[in-house]
Amino acid sequence: MVLCFLLILLAWLIKGKAGAQENIHLFPDRNFAVSGDTVWFHIFIYSENEGEKSGVVHVQLDNLAGNHISKVSVLCNGSSGTGYIQIPDSLSTGVYSLTPFSLAQKNGGNRGHLNQRLITVYNRFEEDISLLEVPDFSMQKYPEENEVTITTKKEKFSRGESVTVNIHIPESKVEKFREAVISAGLTDPVLADFSLGYVPTEKLTKREMPLELVEKNGVLISGRVLSEGEVPIANAIVLLSIPDTIPFFDYYISDSTGTFYFYLRNASGVANLVIQAIANSSGKCKIELSHSFVDIAPMVTMRKMLTHREVEFAKEVVQATYYNKLFRGYQISAPDYFSMPMQFQYPFYGPPTKTYDPGLFIDLPDFQEVSREILHGVYYREKKGNTTIRMLDQGGHSVFNQEPLRLLDGVPVFDNAVFAPLGTNEIKKVDAVFYKRYYGDLMFDGVLSVYTKNSSLDWLVFKPGIAHEKYACLQPEKIFYFRNERVPDTNVPDLRKVFYRSAKGKLSSDFQFDFSTSDIKGNVEICVMLIDDNNAVSYVHKIIEVK
Repeated sequence: MVLCFLLILLAWLIKGKAGAQENIHLFPDRNFAVSGDTVWFHIFIYSENEGEKSGVVHVQLDNLAGNHISKVSVLCNGSSGTGYIQIPDSLSTGVYSLTPFSLAQKNGGNRGHLNQRLITVYNRFEEDISLLEVPDFSMQKYPEENEVTITTKKEKFSRGESVTVNIHIPESKVEKFREAVISAGLTDPVLADFSLGYVPTEKLTKREMPLELVEKNGVLISGRVLSEGEVPIANAIVLLSIPDTIPFFDYYISDSTGTFYFYLRNASGVANLVIQAIANSSGKCKIELSHSFVDIAPMVTMRKMLTHREVEFAKEVVQATYYNKLFRGYQISAPDYFSMPMQFQYPFYGPPTKTYDPGLFIDLPDFQEVSREILHGVYYREKKGNTTIRMLDQGGHSVFNQEPLRLLDGVPVFDNAVFAPLGTNEIKKVDAVFYKRYYGDLMFDGVLSVYTKNSSLDWLVFKPGIAHEKYACLQPEKIFYFRNERVPDTNVPDLRKVFYRSAKGKLSSDFQFDFSTSDIKGNVEICVMLIDDNNAVSYVHKIIEVK
C-alpha cells in the first residue's frame, strides 16, 4: 500500500508520463575545444505530446568508444534551454561526443534515437598533435535553407578586424521560423564535415523504471538495496539526507526488486547525498545507486594523419590557450555550490521544543558531559560498551521507551557511539523535540538533532548500508556574455575562439550583428540554425577567413 502511494506521489511530483518519443537537438558554440575550456550550448527539445515534454535535459561528454567522462543537467524553459560543460583539463587529445537526452528517452525502451554532436579536444600540454582517431562514417546533416542568406562585405579579414554580418529571410518565410540560434567563431578543419550535422545513435541503456516519467523541474535519483550476496531487498526503508543549515530528509520503501526513487525538486548544484537503508533482515545491506548516464554504442573510427593546415590550427589554438592563461591567470573552479528551496522555516522534524547553545557553557570534553550538564530532558547512558539515548515525553509526562530519531548535521544516526567524542568545542547547537513526531508513515519517539561546527561527515566512512556521494543536480544558471569586440588600448593579445552567440525567439526579415576577429588565424564559421513551426531544424552558414 505504501509502495503504491509513493509511486503515485512520485509520478505526480515529476508531472507526467512520457507517452510520446522526445527529440532533442544540441547546438554547441564551437566544434573544438582545448582541455580546460568551457563549451556553451543551446538545447531544443520537442515531443509529439507537448504537454508531457521534459523540462530537464542531460548532456554527457563521451569518447568515441562510448566511455562516459562528465555530465550536466540543464533546466529548460518550454522548448529550449542553454547550458555549459567544462572540458576536463586532463582530457587527452581526440574526438569526443556531446549527447543530449532526457529521462523519458533513457527509460523509454528501445524507441527513437539520440542525436550526438562531435567535438575535437586538444590537450593543452601535448606538443606534437599529428594523429587522431576520427569517425569513419557519414553523419546526418541538417538540411540547408537556401532561401536564407548570410552576407559580409568581403570573404577575407585581418586579425582584429570588425565584421558586420547581414542575415536576410524572405518575408514569406519569416513567420515559418519560430527560433534561431546564431553563432560565429573559429572552426576546426578536422571536423569541418561534421559541424553541420549530428550522429543519430541508439541507446544501449535498458528500461530501469516501471513507469515512464519525465523530469519537469528537478532530477530523479534511483538505486537498489542489496544484501551482501547481491540479492535485492524488498520493503527496506531507504532514507535520503542532504546536510544543510535546514537539512533535507525523505524516505522510500524499496519495491520487490529492491529499487527506490527520490525526486529532488528545484535542486541545483552538487548535493551532498547520504542514503541509508534499514532492512528487516538481520544481515547487512548495501546501496547501489543507478548511474545517471545513458549508455551508447561505440562509434566506428579510423586513424587520420592530420594535414599541415590541421596541425597548424591545433598548434595555434593550444598556444592561444597557454598565452590566455599566462596573461589572464588560471581560473580555479569554485567550491561545490548547492541550492534547494525550503518550503518551511524549520527542519523536517518541525519546530524544536528546545534549542541548546553549548557555546554559552564551560568547556565540556564529551557528549556524556554535555547531556548531563546542558541537555536537560535528554538521557544519555554509557554502560558496558553500549550507549543508549532516551527523551523526555512532555506529552505523556514520562520518558519514551524507544530511542528518538538521532541526527548529526541532519543525517540519521543508528550508532550512538558517534556522539561520544563531541564536546562543547565541536557542537554548534542541539535541537530537542520532546514529543512524538510523524513523517509520512514513520513515527519517532522524540528527536535529538546535533549540529557540529565543521559539519564533517567523516563518521560515515565504512558504515554498512550507507551511500555517501556528491551528486550533480540541475546546473546552476549562469549567463556568459560573449565579448564581441577587442579590448582597446591594451597589449594583452586577443585570444577569443568564439565571437558571437545568440538565440532569437522572434525573427525579422533582415537583421545584422557585429563582431571583431581575434589574434588567432583560421576559418570563421557564421552559422544560423533555424527551427520552424513543424519542429524541423535547418541551417545556413558562411565561412570567412582570418589571415
